[in-house]
Amino acid sequence: MNATNNSGPRRIRVLSDGRPGHENQSVGLALALARRTGAAHEVVKMDPRAPVWRRMRQAAAIASGDERPDIVISAGHRTHLPLWWAARRLAARSVVIMKPSLPAACFDLVLMPRHDAPDGAADTARRVLTRGALNRVSEALPEKEARGLVLIGGPSKHHGWDAAALGPMIAQAVAMRPDLEWTVADSRRTPEVFLRSLALPAGARAGKVPHQETGPGWLAGELARAAVVWVTEDSVSMVHEALTAGAATGVLPVPAADGGDGGRPARAVRGLIAAGLAAEFPRAPDVPAERFHEAGRCADLILARWFASAFSR
Repeated sequence: MNATNNSGPRRIRVLSDGRPGHENQSVGLALALARRTGAAHEVVKMDPRAPVWRRMRQAAAIASGDERPDIVISAGHRTHLPLWWAARRLAARSVVIMKPSLPAACFDLVLMPRHDAPDGAADTARRVLTRGALNRVSEALPEKEARGLVLIGGPSKHHGWDAAALGPMIAQAVAMRPDLEWTVADSRRTPEVFLRSLALPAGARAGKVPHQETGPGWLAGELARAAVVWVTEDSVSMVHEALTAGAATGVLPVPAADGGDGGRPARAVRGLIAAGLAAEFPRAPDVPAERFHEAGRCADLILARWFASAFSR
């Protein structure tokens, strides 16, 4: 669909494959569009194990009397064919996040992380390179408090683990800012004994929060308040969320798996460090000079390209 809708989007549909990271990116973009336009958004949760024809039918379904979406958004390979089909059936714009498994020509817009693009690639009419993962963090943030946050990941496909090296780095990061009240939190990937045995500087105003004690909105609230956030290198999405929340963001290095280079996640983090948006330990992080909000930037671009007349008045 190539015609411009001058009235602005009224409804946005997100196709979810059930993976939280994929849904977080798609909903983050939908929310950014909704904040600018007042559009409603809906999430269609598809079973990734279901036959593709069933997912396609579900993606394009419209109940009697319901309004058709103007934009359909998805992330994840199992959503790509349903996204293509839904956009065709609904006469809607299609936005795919991350590198698609179908040709880019199947979609109206591809939001591709820069670290997934070929060297020297640039934005085109159909492709926009992003600086990593989109998320749900709002542009409107409360004033920062005198608080620091350490977010600990764990072994993954691309990263190994070195508890003996990481523990002292966390202690030193906390000691850099004794004026802050610190929270140190682990994740489901963190080896079970690590947080319990982690030694923090004597006299530091610091507490440990195991992931089992956090609720759905805990992280968003902590990121909104924290002035400084340190994140282990393997937790790429958390690095992006900390930056989006306006925190001075530092990266704690962890070894790559099997002697590799850390793959695409590590390249994404190195790109943020090279751009001066994040700091690598032991350098103390500063708040970036420019606001980092990729979901908002992409939402603005979509409105400028497809709904320009409605937002130029």
